[in-house]
Amino acid sequence: MKALVYGGVGKRSLEERPRPVIKEPADAVVRIVKTTICGTDLHIIKGDVPSAAAGEFWGMKASG
Repeated sequence: MKALVYGGVGKRSLEERPRPVIKEPADAVVRIVKTTICGTDLHIIKGDVPSAAAGEFWGMKASG
């Protein structure tokens, strides 16, 4: 699957990543038809969030 990955201030890339899998009984894998990024993501790409590290995935609750 494709994931938007932060590469540093002003840098981002669309990369192939493994499909998510169910690990816990309360987990769910859902199909997303349309999406967008949130305002925080826009601040990250501008460099306004110094704690953001290169290689992080964007999106709510995403992790790398």
